[in-house]
Amino acid sequence: MTYDYDVIIIGVGGMGAATAYSLARRGVSVCGIERHGVAHALGSSHGHTRIIRKAYFEHPDYIPLLHRSYELWAELEGEAKISLFDQCGFLTCGLPDSESIKGLEASYAAHGVMHERLSYSEVRDRFPQFLIDSRAVGFLDPFGGYLRVEDCVEQHILQAEAAGAELFFQEPVVSWEVCNGGVVVSTASREVTARSLVLTTGAWAAPELTELGIPTEVWRKVLFWYETDGAEQFLPDRFPTFYVETDSGHFYGFPSVDDKGLKVAEHFAKTPIDNPGVLDRNLLPDDEPPVRHFVRQTFHGVIGGRTEHVVCMYTITPDQHFVVACHPVHPQVVIGGGFSGHGYKFAPVIGEVLGDLAVKGGTVWPVDFLGIRRFVN
Repeated sequence: MTYDYDVIIIGVGGMGAATAYSLARRGVSVCGIERHGVAHALGSSHGHTRIIRKAYFEHPDYIPLLHRSYELWAELEGEAKISLFDQCGFLTCGLPDSESIKGLEASYAAHGVMHERLSYSEVRDRFPQFLIDSRAVGFLDPFGGYLRVEDCVEQHILQAEAAGAELFFQEPVVSWEVCNGGVVVSTASREVTARSLVLTTGAWAAPELTELGIPTEVWRKVLFWYETDGAEQFLPDRFPTFYVETDSGHFYGFPSVDDKGLKVAEHFAKTPIDNPGVLDRNLLPDDEPPVRHFVRQTFHGVIGGRTEHVVCMYTITPDQHFVVACHPVHPQVVIGGGFSGHGYKFAPVIGEVLGDLAVKGGTVWPVDFLGIRRFVN
């Protein structure tokens, strides 16, 4: 059978754009189809900035993927000739027996990643903006910082197109099916065929993942920006990205980038939603109080006036690890989803892995722990 493309990608947001870029650079014939516009603000890859770090308490097996991701971000930045990444550091704080601190200790022991362990007094001396629990300790990741997320998505798209990828936006997919050893994808405007298919549809993947036996949830998440008093102390050259585990929640945030103020969100706060297409992007009464309380309790110099909020989505798997694997029944279909609120920093290496799976059926990267078989026999 003659195919229109080698690979079709449904969903050209954060992960799909990175996959298109990786495949097109290899000379693979790629078609990408996206229901929304370029680098849109309707999914999970927007909100000005995303944290990047090698301090990984979630699972030690992410560390090799992070090393490769850093290499690929540098390559993209070199091709784009614009700044995509600010390495301002990443500070994790929590009690010594907290989940995040114990997880970091395990990752550092397994992989020997450079870091600094800070006592309570050392955190206060280094970063006087923080008012942390006197029992807490900190880990400073010198490799950490933030990505300019919309610019990153846009550059993956532009560089993919420059390398020959054909990408179509504002074009929802009506259906896809396996046919004659390949795949057929239909929209209102076209029907295209390929040897393989990559599904990177973000929150819209939840029904397909659930059908495979992966009970995925989609959470509505809200990000906040606050005015600061003495703004210079919260600029990236003085203030790191951070993750603070407290008795009342897990909070993360960013320095003031482009004069937007301190950005803060609560990681595990959740409002499950059934339909990502009708997400309420207005501020609801219960959205802000936990974050505002954290800000007032944790920082010197924050006035507290909210300047902006953005609503996005997490697609959550039961163990909060990604799904990166071939379909268990149709090996020509590759799935990248369930990134559970900590995936975007991995976008270039996930794109490389998904591309490997689509064209070779396997990859050299250690992603077995992200496979479907942990949920489905």
